[in-house]
Amino acid sequence: MKAVVLAGGKGEGLLPLTKEQQKELISIAGKPVIRYVLDGLMDAGVTDFVIVTSDKGKDLDKEIGDLNAGYEVVYQKEAGIEGAIRTGVSRVSDNYYVLAFGDIVTSKQLYSSLISLFYTNGKPSISLTPVSEGLNTYGLVELREGKVKVVKSGSTLALAGAYVLPTEPVESFENYLSSLDSSYFVWSGSWVDIGFPEDLLAAVQNVLDERKGSFISDEANISTSAVIGKNVVVEEGATVEEYAVIKGPAYIGKGAYVGNFSLVRAYSSIERNAVIGAYSEISHTLVEPYAEIGSKSYLTYSVVGSKAKVGAGAITESTFTGKMIRGRSNKFGSIVPPAETVAHGTILKPFYSS
Repeated sequence: MKAVVLAGGKGEGLLPLTKEQQKELISIAGKPVIRYVLDGLMDAGVTDFVIVTSDKGKDLDKEIGDLNAGYEVVYQKEAGIEGAIRTGVSRVSDNYYVLAFGDIVTSKQLYSSLISLFYTNGKPSISLTPVSEGLNTYGLVELREGKVKVVKSGSTLALAGAYVLPTEPVESFENYLSSLDSSYFVWSGSWVDIGFPEDLLAAVQNVLDERKGSFISDEANISTSAVIGKNVVVEEGATVEEYAVIKGPAYIGKGAYVGNFSLVRAYSSIERNAVIGAYSEISHTLVEPYAEIGSKSYLTYSVVGSKAKVGAGAITESTFTGKMIRGRSNKFGSIVPPAETVAHGTILKPFYSS
């Protein structure tokens, strides 16, 4: 069965991180978001993909080039979800296909459950999941007489972003789902729809919580005086200097650098080739590839965009803010835009942006 994976949305809720990059290519614990979807589908037996993206997805091939499956990347020709589906479905010849949204970070088991449900009942199949925050940002559903009906409000059950559907054009996605004689299941495991900055931090936490045990690459450069805690991943080519402390769960990506006496606290993800200067403290923070954090900086509950340069002594003013839409709490630090240069000693306000 072929899968159509949608990765062409505007990502407005994640601006400025998505000004020039598809949100599905944001890196979390060493993988772009879309790889969590593709890997889950492959684990469920899917071996052929059509990935629908926009001009901002021009780096998709580079990011997933090692995918052990057949795939083609196509550019969306018509606007909206329906336009993206029509673009993808035009390349499917089977009677049914898997439709997956490329911005979901969840357990692989969700996709296995979806495929199993379809092969058991032979009907269109829909995944659902309970939600509690930011209800108006999800596609909500109600179950009426055993059928899935998409609604605007009044429910805490949402579409989970993965479906097995008949291969046919779709005029109105929500109306289409409501019209189907479908099977469904409710997924209660970890699940994050990447739509807002707080979703990135929630996804980091979920991914790191699911990884059990530590992994230290033989090709990592770890000082003998460095302290590596439990449930820490340090990838090949990474360097952890003298007296640095990595408290798990945490992720240190390929080629990343953690300077002398730095402290990387729980639920931090330092992506490939990122640099953490000496005497810095990083907590509950996602540092994207090639970003640089100057020495003696303090970042918490923050997202640092790729290739950003944060000067020495920068501090996030982490506080409770009413701007949170889907947060497990209302605490948030800062967003540093990709390629942004932050002056030395800057106090980064919540949702910082140049």
